[in-house]
Amino acid sequence: MMNKNLLNLRFLTIALIIISLVILILIKIFSIYFSDSIFLQEEGKKRYLKYKDISSVRGTIYDRNNFPLAVSIVNYDLYALRGFDKSNLLKLSEVINISYQDVDDSFQKKTLLKKSLSAEELMIIKQMNLKNYEIESRQSRHYPLGDQISPLIGFYGTDGAQEGIEKSYDRILSGTNGKQKYYMNPHKEVISKPIVVKKVTQGQDIHLTIDSTIQFFAYKYLTEAIKLNKAQAGTAIVLDNASGHVLAMASYPSYNPNDPKRKIQKNRALVGSYELGSVLKPIVLSKALDDKILLIDEEIQTPRRFAVDDKIIVDKENFNKLTAKEVIVYSSQVGATKIALALGYEDLKNNYYNFGFTKPISINFPSASFGYMDVKENISDKELASLGYGYGISISPFQIATAYSVFANKGIKKDFKILKNDIEYSKQIISSESASQIMDTLNLVVQDGTGKLANIKGFSEGGKTGTAHQIKKGKGYLDDSYIASFAGIAPLTDQSLTIYVLIDGPGLNSYSGGSVAAPVFAKIAENSLNYLGYFEDE
Repeated sequence: MMNKNLLNLRFLTIALIIISLVILILIKIFSIYFSDSIFLQEEGKKRYLKYKDISSVRGTIYDRNNFPLAVSIVNYDLYALRGFDKSNLLKLSEVINISYQDVDDSFQKKTLLKKSLSAEELMIIKQMNLKNYEIESRQSRHYPLGDQISPLIGFYGTDGAQEGIEKSYDRILSGTNGKQKYYMNPHKEVISKPIVVKKVTQGQDIHLTIDSTIQFFAYKYLTEAIKLNKAQAGTAIVLDNASGHVLAMASYPSYNPNDPKRKIQKNRALVGSYELGSVLKPIVLSKALDDKILLIDEEIQTPRRFAVDDKIIVDKENFNKLTAKEVIVYSSQVGATKIALALGYEDLKNNYYNFGFTKPISINFPSASFGYMDVKENISDKELASLGYGYGISISPFQIATAYSVFANKGIKKDFKILKNDIEYSKQIISSESASQIMDTLNLVVQDGTGKLANIKGFSEGGKTGTAHQIKKGKGYLDDSYIASFAGIAPLTDQSLTIYVLIDGPGLNSYSGGSVAAPVFAKIAENSLNYLGYFEDE
């Protein structure tokens, strides 16, 4: 009996163990099913979760009259994805002209159905209850003015913003891309509508002070002169003195930004830096007048040859004596030397600084030139003389153009801007009286001096010629290669334009600023003033 009870106990124990094991297994199964189901579901979703970047549309660059200088053209293409079935294809083909190859049941890979959808077609597709399709956007950048303005605007290509305004204001123009997600089944078929994860921020538009018509004049006449004179390069700048706006900035050689094979050319108005010669003489004289070192009609002894240290300064003719204003009118090197020596190095140097030379410019532009002046504690008289007639200091064309605007603006230097909404800064750097005397002198340069070819029919004008030897690679100057330039103001009223023209390396038959650059000033000025509706009784 005892043995029987013991046996029953053993069976009961074994049974209890088996039941316990079964219960534990069931608990584990239910635990996996209930407790881990969310995790497994999420993992499954992740496996077939897809993300897609949504590109922002780059902002447009406009001129001051809202003419587009750089615009993004957006095209939309329709694609069938894996799982897009024949019934949807037929339904779509009834309302939209699509190009496709017939399929048995559904598409097995991403297939283009139509390029460049119209706005109406986009609307129709969005209203249809379709699955497994995708609309992709393509952007291309277009530049309506082409090579007329490309060294200023730059371009945006496959490698992003390249050069110019496009690069300077890339962050504003670009915006930020968005992102969306959608789910796919194990067969890689889309099973959900796109869900926005990150919203697109479209690029902002920017408005420049550039006037497309005046830009055309500047580029046209600059290019013609460079080709006519067999020159290497050049630039032309037009400033509105009253508003502080840059109206035009042409540079040659240029390039077509719409051509994929384009060869980038620099903006010589902002990036280039040159020793400009005699166009600096009025700036030197303005300081001497301001400091009462001499009077505008005060006579200066000007022999044809004048020794400074071991250097002989030579004029083109023996003037014998000239007034301070006549030194500018006839562009006397000897006269300019004597004015510089009377002024002294410190005053001359500080005056150049005040006019903006060797300082950062007011325009945000890649690799913009500051210019250069060799600042020394001890400077020789011959070095001082060179600075007085425009050698030994390099200046960008934009810097010399803004410097001449000081005379038109009654001694006030403005930080010229190229964005319409930029804040304008200004500072009085010479007296209004000195500025007025220089303006009268510049008028005489055109009437009786070296700038006669800058005369404009129907308007008063003034300016100064510059003819400088090109710098050698290494040291010194080339004897047979020149920089010809003209800085001018027209009309001589409160509403005026400053126009600067530089021709780099004209042929030797005609190479002076008066013969090469002054006529370009006249053409740009006359056409621009007539276009702007300026009238003047001379």
